[in-house]
Amino acid sequence: MNEKTDYGPVLGSGFVHLAAIALLAFGVVFIWASWSNRMMRQPALIVLAVCALPVAITLFRLWRLRKAIGKADLHIDGPITLGFSGKATYFRPLREATLRQIEARLQCEEIVVKGSGRNKREMRAIVHDEALAPATVPMMEQIQAQIPIRIPPAGPASFSEEEARVVWWIRLRLRMEGCPNTQSSFQIEVLPAVSER
Repeated sequence: MNEKTDYGPVLGSGFVHLAAIALLAFGVVFIWASWSNRMMRQPALIVLAVCALPVAITLFRLWRLRKAIGKADLHIDGPITLGFSGKATYFRPLREATLRQIEARLQCEEIVVKGSGRNKREMRAIVHDEALAPATVPMMEQIQAQIPIRIPPAGPASFSEEEARVVWWIRLRLRMEGCPNTQSSFQIEVLPAVSER
């Protein structure tokens, strides 16, 4: 069995967390610039408290999530080739929450790197997107879901070069009760099909 790394995002979009950190940084800069003026100290502290609120909320939600559920794992039997048909098994410890719904998708993402140096940028496109039908197995203190997957025979195999990559993903969205909703993303390597002679 192959264990896969969970790339999340654990608490949804990373842009939201980036915006919260940027807001906190603005508050720190504002209080640093205003501290020399005695009249501005109290308003500056209020601004800092308001700017720190999104980060505090995010940290609290992350603490609640980690307390309620553990680290996720995905297991798949055997090598995955184009045309592969089989099952993946998703595991996650469950302590103080209940799973309400689980959604899964199989996606193939093409990433092209253009430019160089500071002008380098990545262009991403989803070239295959398929809804999967996970079946949850009732278990105490653990989420276990069987996910049937089938890689299209004509799809591109995984590869990674300096200027282009093809990445296959199994992405899951978990709707929870007793803790924040969460997501899991697992990168899978898809090999070229073996030709029969």
